[in-house]
Amino acid sequence: MNILVVYPYIPFPLDRGTYQRTFHLLRELAREHTVDLIALSEKGERLNQRHVFESFCRDVRFVPFTHPAWPKLMPDRLLNRTPSTIRHWNLPQLADAIHDQLARNQYDLVHVCDIVLAQYFLKEHQDIPLSIDRSRVDLQFQLQQTAFNTTSLKEKALAWENMAKLWFYERRIAKRSQLQVLCGPDDEAFVRRHISKKVPLKVVANGVDLDFFKAEVLEQPLAAKPSILFCGAMDYTPNVDALRWYFAEIHKRILKQVPDLQVFIVGKSPLPEVQAYASLPGVIVTGSVDDVRPYYRKAWLQIVPLRIGGGTRLKIVESLAIGTPVVSTSIGAQGLDLIHGANALLADDAKSFAEQTVRALHNSPLRQHLRYNGIALAKERFGWKGIAAKLSAEYRRFSPNSSPRIQLLDVPFDAVTMPETLDRIDAMIASQKPHYIATANVDFCVQAKSDPELHSILKQADLVVCDGTPLVWLSRLLGRSLPERVAGSDLVPQLLAKAEQKDWRVFFLGGQEQVLEKAIQNVGLKHRNLRIVGAYSPPFAPLDQMPHEEICARIREAKPDVLLVSFGCPKQEKWIARNYQAAGVPVCIGVGATIDFLAGSMKRAPRWMQVIGAEWVFRLAQEPRRLFKRYATDLFVFGLSAAKELLKNPQASRA
Repeated sequence: MNILVVYPYIPFPLDRGTYQRTFHLLRELAREHTVDLIALSEKGERLNQRHVFESFCRDVRFVPFTHPAWPKLMPDRLLNRTPSTIRHWNLPQLADAIHDQLARNQYDLVHVCDIVLAQYFLKEHQDIPLSIDRSRVDLQFQLQQTAFNTTSLKEKALAWENMAKLWFYERRIAKRSQLQVLCGPDDEAFVRRHISKKVPLKVVANGVDLDFFKAEVLEQPLAAKPSILFCGAMDYTPNVDALRWYFAEIHKRILKQVPDLQVFIVGKSPLPEVQAYASLPGVIVTGSVDDVRPYYRKAWLQIVPLRIGGGTRLKIVESLAIGTPVVSTSIGAQGLDLIHGANALLADDAKSFAEQTVRALHNSPLRQHLRYNGIALAKERFGWKGIAAKLSAEYRRFSPNSSPRIQLLDVPFDAVTMPETLDRIDAMIASQKPHYIATANVDFCVQAKSDPELHSILKQADLVVCDGTPLVWLSRLLGRSLPERVAGSDLVPQLLAKAEQKDWRVFFLGGQEQVLEKAIQNVGLKHRNLRIVGAYSPPFAPLDQMPHEEICARIREAKPDVLLVSFGCPKQEKWIARNYQAAGVPVCIGVGATIDFLAGSMKRAPRWMQVIGAEWVFRLAQEPRRLFKRYATDLFVFGLSAAKELLKNPQASRA
């Protein structure tokens, strides 16, 4: 493809988080496509970096500019429907450069950074597909900034005036763009709720240079005293607000339990407010540094107490890659799909944030667990090459013949048959990289509605198969059919047979000890050549109190290819998501009651009940006291949600 990229800055050197995202995406896109670049140069800065971009772009054009004065309130601002934050970027010299570039070359796509540049393609150049890479959702960002950083009545009035106009502008841009690229699912949910239900969206998380931010040794030298790091541009409003909140409400709580705490504030251009924190005992404000990695390596933790979202989160993925554990707010970790207790600690109020920070500072095994999982996660998901490949694939799939995952009740299902599922598992084992598979039924969908962690797990899973006949029926009514039900209780026996044939190593985890022993005995009698390399039923405990590292060490020692986990939903899915990287198993599957079926302690419904979607009735008859409330809730919530989906879909409504 021929792609024209338009940026509101020259993203090199990489001294801001947004520059890292835009630079690396640009360079990786250029590996597969022919890319021309137009970039603005404020006051002629960074013009000497042209050679960096000419090494991978076909044509590079830098446009010097100076920010115009902000419009006066009357009459220029109030009588113009375009928000001031967008008009500020209306530059004749950039419009001329775009005109000239489009006159000289044919492009399949225009890729712009942020909606401030989308205005050049609203009235003109409408025949070219437009993709907007959004480092933040402007409307969301301004809502949060107004909430935390406007005090006077005048400031609030001007902010709401701009946001009202911005809402209409966002909707105009949504109608024009063929794709909006967002940093995370929180941004996606905001756009869907407040801006447009129809605009095509693609979540492309932020990444990290894995060669530069590399964990060199397992046991890195830490600072002698407990130390935390906050990293980022210190003239950026969300970072300044984060420090303001931290020192006002969190810092003293931590000092009560960690009196010798050191705080490193590392980043360019610290405002006077930030510099003033250096007067506090144990607080060091460095300003700009040539290399941030030594601070990552000696800090015990990185804290990300952000309250304003919509920006890139490079500080977190850098921490994960280099092995510095992270304590963050949910907004701080926005877009990265981190799981609390697995690869970061998440807390959203001052008391909880302080508690999680103290917990990690006092608990070396916890920090090692987060470090191990963070490094593995960064390698698997946050390398720029893999991230840009997803964006490139999205660009190739502008065709209506694309085949994305099928969404049912906001849960993504892979449209696979049983043989295709086994083939996918075969490929996962061949790769020898950790994966996890979810066998999602109606109960999963219902629980995911009220459980954000489970919902995130299902969206991140490497494979989600449909373990529910009602879901198959719903998919057909909605006109996006799943080919068949792939029940976990059917998948596991076929998987064990294939494991025997392919000489795969299998580990069973969970279930009651006597039931597990009986299941292993039965499986061994049926598959005499199957390599069962381990079986463990850990003592019952809540998820957060389980000895995760001890269990993972046992699994790593056995080196299985397949891990079958039976803790029940959603505990087994959460355990897998938090530990599959540390366990290092190519295929992890939550199998629920399948262990009971293998042991013979519980019978499956007759085949005719499975076919008509009534297997739950048979299960209910076996365990009425345990399952009645769950099934009643599932029936009500699923029925209501399915009805809403059907009524929203014209084809389904006619059916």
